[in-house]
Amino acid sequence: MSRKASTTRLDPGNHSIDRVTPRQRDDGVWVLDWAVRLHDGKLLTKRSQGSTKGAVRSRAKAKASDLLATGNSTWSRTSPVTDYITKVSTPAVDAAAIRESSRDRYHLVLGHLSDRLAGYSIGDAMRFRTLERTITDIAAKNGSQTAKQARTVLSKYVIQQLIRDEVIDHNPISGMSIDLGTHKASTKPAGGRALTKTEYAKVLDWLLDLDPAEGSARRSIAKRRNTRDLTLIQAVTGLRIGEVRTLEWAEVTVDDNGQMTVTVTAEKSKTHKARTVPVLDERVAEVILTRQNTVGGTHVVGAPMDPSKLWDKMNCQRAVADLYKEAATVTGVDLLATSRSHLWRATLNTLMLDLPEVVRSAYFGHDAEVNRASYTDVTDTSAMVTAARKLRAV
Repeated sequence: MSRKASTTRLDPGNHSIDRVTPRQRDDGVWVLDWAVRLHDGKLLTKRSQGSTKGAVRSRAKAKASDLLATGNSTWSRTSPVTDYITKVSTPAVDAAAIRESSRDRYHLVLGHLSDRLAGYSIGDAMRFRTLERTITDIAAKNGSQTAKQARTVLSKYVIQQLIRDEVIDHNPISGMSIDLGTHKASTKPAGGRALTKTEYAKVLDWLLDLDPAEGSARRSIAKRRNTRDLTLIQAVTGLRIGEVRTLEWAEVTVDDNGQMTVTVTAEKSKTHKARTVPVLDERVAEVILTRQNTVGGTHVVGAPMDPSKLWDKMNCQRAVADLYKEAATVTGVDLLATSRSHLWRATLNTLMLDLPEVVRSAYFGHDAEVNRASYTDVTDTSAMVTAARKLRAV
């Protein structure tokens, strides 16, 4: 005979699991209907299932414990911590009142944290030894300064958010000493190496022939087109990836002779110095004009599904990295497999060494540390255009 559930009111922090008896369905599964009153007084009703009476009670108690620890949050201690970083921490960084350069840096650091915490639940990740090991690993691989930033980002945009969502109740690393050492970043994106003249022409031809419609869905086609067009623009202008990502149509002009130029404003330039540079290949200029007529939007290469918005930096960089790996495989240009987008600046700068450094420095927007002098503008870019045309004759 089943016993009747108690009608006594549950106090905050208690559940009714021990008051009720599981029932067995026709398919043999045991079911338990129970309730838990959260610490704030809210009553939740739940149903658990299991293969035996003991299993269903155990599962129900585990769920009740989780609810009492986290409240009625969407997140629990068993949720993957990388999901939380993606869906909560990353938007928190986006919404923060910080400089764009800091936002980009914090996104990079969140990527390091996600890589090292992959596979952990929130509960397992939020243990001091786990977090200590995560931060010291970042120090060893990416440098002590990056690890220091990782600790700051971890506390403010991961742990504090978890506390706000009532998933955890304290910061495991608060007040704790973590030895970050004096490590310097052990890896640095390849930027000084350049493609040969033959390799440059081969890769450029491959990009121009690439059909974005190879994707199977609208989103993948738009993303592939974005990645190809952004890379083409970099390849024939030497613009940094951030400069292309923020480039707007109002900053693209075509003169009476059909020469297309793009202007990088001081606000968008890494060195805060404005410059206007020509698009060094007429075929790419045609790609840009076609994009303007078919895609539109505010930005030349905006978000794949909404060109009026900026393309998320991390998503953009991942897509570009994937394209480079594909290009390396198809074209046989191995340098692309490990290079970053700075490759195009190094390539153009190397292939045009016969031009005066003052012209190249101004064109690429290098700072004093890179080219020993800073220049803000190129008033006559005809020499660059002429030199670029010579590159087509392999």
